[in-house]
Amino acid sequence: MSILFRPFVYLYLSKRIKNNKEDIKRIKERYGYAGVARKSGKIVWIHGASVGESLSALSIIHALEKDASISQILLTTGTVSSAKILDNKLTGKTIHQFLPLDIPSFNKRFLKYWKPNAAIFIESEIWPNLITQIKKLDINLAIINGRMTLSSYKKWLKFKQTSRKLFNNFDLCLTQNKESLFFFDQLGIKDTRYIGNLKFCTEKFTIDLNLFKQLEEDFKGRKILVAASTHPGEEKIISEITKNIRITHPEFISIIVPRHPNRKHLPSEINSSTLAVRSQKDLIDQNTDVYLADTFGELGLFYKLADFVFMGGSLVPHGGQNPIEAAYFCKNIFHGKHIENFLEVYETLNHFSITDIVENQRQLEIKLLNCYSDTKINDEASLELKIKSEGLDIIKGTIEQLNNKILNK
Repeated sequence: MSILFRPFVYLYLSKRIKNNKEDIKRIKERYGYAGVARKSGKIVWIHGASVGESLSALSIIHALEKDASISQILLTTGTVSSAKILDNKLTGKTIHQFLPLDIPSFNKRFLKYWKPNAAIFIESEIWPNLITQIKKLDINLAIINGRMTLSSYKKWLKFKQTSRKLFNNFDLCLTQNKESLFFFDQLGIKDTRYIGNLKFCTEKFTIDLNLFKQLEEDFKGRKILVAASTHPGEEKIISEITKNIRITHPEFISIIVPRHPNRKHLPSEINSSTLAVRSQKDLIDQNTDVYLADTFGELGLFYKLADFVFMGGSLVPHGGQNPIEAAYFCKNIFHGKHIENFLEVYETLNHFSITDIVENQRQLEIKLLNCYSDTKINDEASLELKIKSEGLDIIKGTIEQLNNKILNK
């Protein structure tokens, strides 16, 4: 946002409040006013756009809280949903604030109050006015878990001189994949390194065991494929595969958990005459072939139920979805070829023999049938150990680089 937007801020934020996208009790934070007190001493500021970025930062925050030289950790985000989720996850030295809108006067007010010793951005949050103000105050600046897509890179290249001047402000960039390493380096960040994806450090989904036992009873005797975070076109593919497999294996059932559960006309895109819809509290019987889990926050339950998982956004050209949460529960995870957003993650999980690529609908059906009678159980403890081990290496590398380049300067 530029200074030209300043006269319209009130109207903009009023509309967002009306749409429940802002917390009216904390709206002053969006103008750069502090909602809590700053402690004296060294303060580290970490910013993540929303839920995913901020959750991936928790492992780094917990590590930094052990540093006796740091008095306070300020975590900012830009969404109400992230604030609600973080509410019971922040302890010790860490407090949450909303990021001010990217207007110079708001940024100045925010930075003048907090005076952070270091600023750390998660993934790809690039706010030009804010970054300029940070460097004017000679604050050390870094990106961790850096991610940039090809399309974003091409957009920045259209303004090559401006982009290079902006990205030159960063002292360090630690990327989650090798493609982003190249993009950030080309855009002008002086010190860019590939570390790995912090999503390996996210917590395993917590499960409501009573609800799980109820679902386990509902699906008793069934072989279950969970199609997670599906995108348009994939629901039809899964339902057609289900119909074919049930010809020889009538106990087979698919649970479809769409990426956007409130998508219009979603049930009509599923090729099933015996569809049960969770939001409508439909009952499951032996004739049910597809169960549409069109609710929020229950994905962990279905991963725990699964014999097989298909990760969506991969049979259609979307770029894939994060498979790490599924890998905590299930060793038979299939995905299509469109996984460019998570290439290194899939490489690691494939090395652990957890994931497997399919080229098309027919190949997914064949691979499901090939491992249908697999008697090996999903050893959750073993899967969790592998993922946690990978995550610990990434945390160690990230903290080491931050200490060397940003925090102890």
